[in-house]
Amino acid sequence: MKDTGTGYFRRIANPNIRLQDGAKMRLLCRECEQRFSEPESYFASKLFRPFLSGQRRVNYDSRLAYFVVSLLWRALQRNRNEALETTFSRHEELFLAEKEWREYLLGRGSLTRFNHFHIFIADITVENPPGAPKFNQYCARAFDVTFFELSGNCYVVVKFSRFFFVGMLSPYSDADWVGTRIDCDEGTLSTPQEIRDVLFGSWLVARAKFAYEKFDSAISSNQLQVISDHIGKNLPRLQRSDLFRVINADFSDHERILSSSKMLGRNDQCPCGSGQKFKKCHGSGR
Repeated sequence: MKDTGTGYFRRIANPNIRLQDGAKMRLLCRECEQRFSEPESYFASKLFRPFLSGQRRVNYDSRLAYFVVSLLWRALQRNRNEALETTFSRHEELFLAEKEWREYLLGRGSLTRFNHFHIFIADITVENPPGAPKFNQYCARAFDVTFFELSGNCYVVVKFSRFFFVGMLSPYSDADWVGTRIDCDEGTLSTPQEIRDVLFGSWLVARAKFAYEKFDSAISSNQLQVISDHIGKNLPRLQRSDLFRVINADFSDHERILSSSKMLGRNDQCPCGSGQKFKKCHGSGR
């Protein structure tokens, strides 16, 4: 991620601090670190790099399921105390999924109930959803670890780069997830894919919008200048990077909206369809 971007990370919670690495929680003993290490290397070499380099179809074995479960189990460990303090209704499912996944990762059990896993690989979109002007930057570049519940449906999500890893803790329709489900033994993952799940889609747009607003409202003018100076010093390399391709896609969509709003007043509705006034949406800062 650093090689295909600026070389640094920033957290949405505190974007004014430039980081060399992501946040860490100490969850594993040395033995379990070793258990997770080999599937992590497998994913990096067999899926992560091939798909980012343009490959569209990859065969995989059971190490992929182990890797995905290790991510989702860590997501539950990281966030489950927060769920206990909220109105989250599926506490029992969280408890049972954590136990089943933990026993599987330790080699003491199998995946029986909570074995519906999906990998979605985001592509760059030329037209962002309404109200999410930096949708590509979230989908293609952000790190996120969470779980959420909408209308009784419960999802565990881990994402980095263009990869979304999703575990289902409640019933859902297979028809809503096209080409995304992975087998626990072996199979083939290929793109393009499609998510027709309107609940997950609404969460995704809201999450991207939240990330954009949180980052932009918290970052200081001084750090914006630091970013600008860094880009200026490294412009030839960054112009060839994945980060710039993503930023340019969002910028082009922004310009498309502005070009269609020349006759609008600042209090008119934004033409992107967000339902907000133009001055509060794509016209902000003008």
